[in-house]
Amino acid sequence: MKIAYIREFVQEKWRQQPPEIRGCETVIEEREDVQGQPLLEELLEELQPGDVLVVRKLYSLANSTKHLIEICRNLKEKQAALISIEDSIDTRGDSFFQHLEQIANFRKEVVGERTKAGLSAAKSRNRTGGRPRKPDRNVQKAIDMYRSKKYTIADITIETGISKTTLYRYLQE
Repeated sequence: MKIAYIREFVQEKWRQQPPEIRGCETVIEEREDVQGQPLLEELLEELQPGDVLVVRKLYSLANSTKHLIEICRNLKEKQAALISIEDSIDTRGDSFFQHLEQIANFRKEVVGERTKAGLSAAKSRNRTGGRPRKPDRNVQKAIDMYRSKKYTIADITIETGISKTTLYRYLQE
């Protein structure tokens, strides 16, 4: 079954749908003012093998590359196809889903490499990642309070600003 999904951001476009959309058995119109895309989520759950999802452009289907990849994975799992009219994409006969997976992996690798490069550059400037360490005087005060056995853990955390987990970590060292 051919199912059209419309989510236009310009109100006038609602009336100007291409014949490929008007020719679908079902047309689902998601309004721009609706929070999220509840109709799309429902549609993706109900897809059957062999169904074809037709959109005008990919931007009307997904909010980001990551979102598009998730949608396409869902379509592939359900053995459904995607047609994006203005983007000239028809997954019934090509390997668009495979290319999209490669792009997703590429994107993941780029982010990973940039993160590694950033951490390496920070390390060369004697910077470390993560949360800043608590001042040593607070840690020592917390340890002393704990060992005196006069204070509860709650008292120690309030007085020093050191969390219970941090205190126990320092006590183990």
